[in-house]
Amino acid sequence: MLFSVVSWIGLSADKLPSPFVILPQPQSVVLLKGAGLESGKLHQILLKGEFKLPVMDNILSQMTIGKSAGTGTLTLILDKTITSVPSDEGYIMTVSQDRVEIISKSEAGLFYGCQSLEQLLEDARDYKKPVPSCKITDYPVLSYRAVHFDVKHHLDHMNYYYESINRLARFKINAIVFEFEDKLRYQRQPLVGAPQSISIDEMAALTQYARERHIEITPLVQGLGHATFILKHQEYANLRELPWNTWAFCPLNEGTYQVLFDLYRDAIEATPGSKYLHIGGDEIGNIGLCPRCKPMADKEGMLSLSLYWLKRVCEFAKENGRIPVFWDDMPLKEGGVYESTWSDEVTSEEAAKSWKEGTPKLDKLLEDFPKNCVYMRWNYSMARQPGNIKALEWYQSRGLQAMIATATNGEGGMLFQPEERDKGIASSGISPIKSFIQLAAEKNISGMLCTAWDDKSPHMENYWRGFIASAEYSWSPNGRTLEEYDNAWLQREFGISMPDYLSFNNQLRKGSVLWYEAFFRNGDLLSDENALQSLTQLEHWLKPFEGREKTEFDYTSKLIELPDLKSPGLWSQKYKDRLDRAIVEMNNYKN
Repeated sequence: MLFSVVSWIGLSADKLPSPFVILPQPQSVVLLKGAGLESGKLHQILLKGEFKLPVMDNILSQMTIGKSAGTGTLTLILDKTITSVPSDEGYIMTVSQDRVEIISKSEAGLFYGCQSLEQLLEDARDYKKPVPSCKITDYPVLSYRAVHFDVKHHLDHMNYYYESINRLARFKINAIVFEFEDKLRYQRQPLVGAPQSISIDEMAALTQYARERHIEITPLVQGLGHATFILKHQEYANLRELPWNTWAFCPLNEGTYQVLFDLYRDAIEATPGSKYLHIGGDEIGNIGLCPRCKPMADKEGMLSLSLYWLKRVCEFAKENGRIPVFWDDMPLKEGGVYESTWSDEVTSEEAAKSWKEGTPKLDKLLEDFPKNCVYMRWNYSMARQPGNIKALEWYQSRGLQAMIATATNGEGGMLFQPEERDKGIASSGISPIKSFIQLAAEKNISGMLCTAWDDKSPHMENYWRGFIASAEYSWSPNGRTLEEYDNAWLQREFGISMPDYLSFNNQLRKGSVLWYEAFFRNGDLLSDENALQSLTQLEHWLKPFEGREKTEFDYTSKLIELPDLKSPGLWSQKYKDRLDRAIVEMNNYKN
């Protein structure tokens, strides 16, 4: 098994009394008789077993290492024989008046027990109340709990990524998929790396720092499609599927693999010791068109081209000690079933029909689906479409490993994600994260990635509410309600409470929507009619045609005009509605 799923069995008999909050919610809390643990009472740590002291957070890191148990002692016990927790990452924590004991079968479990204790001690300190005497039995339901760092449009200072790792570890996230594009300083293909990119040594140091906090960094280097960061350079023009189009590599050009494998080798060196290599592979579209590929596409179908590329890169990954991870949309698209996996307008009957027709196409090439690959089923909605469920079932029934990918911001990074919880399958915000993770647990799929696409390039802080929600529900899928999560998140992140966070978020979002719409005649920044269609095929959803990059793009026809100084007041009258909206939003932010 690449990863495992643990059945959650509703152990919890009690809840921690207010104001104590552990996020993610623990599986079981049993309140015990006796006085609780006062803030500042613990002063030493006792280690029992052969293991390294876990990395501690602010409060626990102040404690000294003791040699014998006694009042004020935190005892950490590594016992690989315990059977009362079903996961290696689980722990049992017992809190009493003057001491705490944490026991686990792994160092990761001890680390997570310490993270939970740190949160309890923070609340004891901040609210001046003792931690109640209790026994907590806790473990994750999903064993692979990842978030996505998409740095292709901008980089933060390296310190921010170190701080982010500390923050993710606090909420028991155990993996990061780090999407580089040109933000790694490649050594074997130096032309690809941007001037300000992260060096291989810097990335290796970050990887080691993360591993000490039980987080594994997986590199993601896009291949086949999404390759403009490589193919924009004239030196790689001969590798393009179409000579004038920089979106996709030719999968039958051997030079494609020489370049990609060089980038993969550098990415592997930048993340030493990691298990996975994410190879991208989504939204290709523009293959099967060049003189090399067209005969194969015409004879064997487009799917055979995608699978040929996939087989080659998966063989490379295996030879280099990595498990490849692959966005799965292209095989499903060429099999004729992809729309049923994402469209809410496809009925159950229509989905069943498309899968009845598409399954033989997929099964015909089943032997070409690499068995060492993890197929990442991505869906940024509630993910309950019948076709999406059938896709997960098809992978499982064919012996193929699958993960799921949800999104902290399905709009590609717009500030203040819409948060609609009463729209059924059209609900947005945290609801889809919870829904898809619950589906994964129901289907015994234990790999979860919460993506954070940087299309609109906001600061990464915009994604953290979703990151932490994915930590909450991948650890305990049937734990808190959405409203309970709001309260727990506000307390743990900001130390505040708010009676109706949802309304507050919606107010903030109105200002964000205005910003994206205000200066366009119609639509907003990313509407098709306003997109940069004159750039060289950045819009993968459009069919390629030669010469698009030469199409003139007249911004004056898309943006509202500036005021005419010779006609004072006319512009203000014409755009009165927008100005009124701006005043309302300014006042909202002031209040």
